[in-house]
Amino acid sequence: MNFEFPILISLIPAAIGFAILLVGLLILLKVNSLAGGFVSAVGIIFLVVFGPMLFLDKVQINPEGILQSTGIWFSQTQKGFKFSDLDRVLITEGRDMKNRTIEIWVAEYKSGESVTIDPGDLWVLNRLEIIEYIKKEGLEIGRLGNL
Repeated sequence: MNFEFPILISLIPAAIGFAILLVGLLILLKVNSLAGGFVSAVGIIFLVVFGPMLFLDKVQINPEGILQSTGIWFSQTQKGFKFSDLDRVLITEGRDMKNRTIEIWVAEYKSGESVTIDPGDLWVLNRLEIIEYIKKEGLEIGRLGNL
């Protein structure tokens, strides 16, 4: 099972980059070549760095485990956990660096080890399907706190 952002959501960073580029070209033609060139360059850089980002974000879940690929295309973050020797999965709350409440997933293994995941937006948006899949695999999943 794979989860990806809808095409219209994935196009948002590219649309922003094109808008910046267009504004730069208008400034270049109508006002000032230096300022227009700078804004156009910013638009091109934005397109190259952020344009493909959401197209590459995905959450993959299969009988082996769950894996999320997220972030900037040239430096993707991979997070997830394997189902083999898994004791249970707990969903709880935590705080991010801006002190906002976020969802945290903790995979606890029979060996005593645990993996703590701060899932990305795509994972959280599809959490109900992910929870159902984990349950169908015969694994224990529970919640702590008031999620």
